[in-house]
Amino acid sequence: MTSALLLAGFCAAMTAVAVGRLLAGDEPTPYQGGIALFVLGITLLAGFWSAIRMGWWTETGRALLGASGVAVAVVGAVLLVRYWGAATDGARDPAG
Repeated sequence: MTSALLLAGFCAAMTAVAVGRLLAGDEPTPYQGGIALFVLGITLLAGFWSAIRMGWWTETGRALLGASGVAVAVVGAVLLVRYWGAATDGARDPAG
């Protein structure tokens, strides 16, 4: 088992935690959605790295996996940056 595959497994576990926290919250925020998407994107990229190292799939499949990982991570990062202030303002002011 390569380190890339271990990383992909760890990232998948962290994605499950992020999605679980998103679904368990009373009012999911775009910031939490951004965290979940960003972690999912990293998971897909770790899977892409594993696919390259292990020789899995065709070049087209690996390219689609890598492109989807980048796209999901970018969308998650955009949500994180866009709603960063809203997440920290709520933490400072409990009254909302």
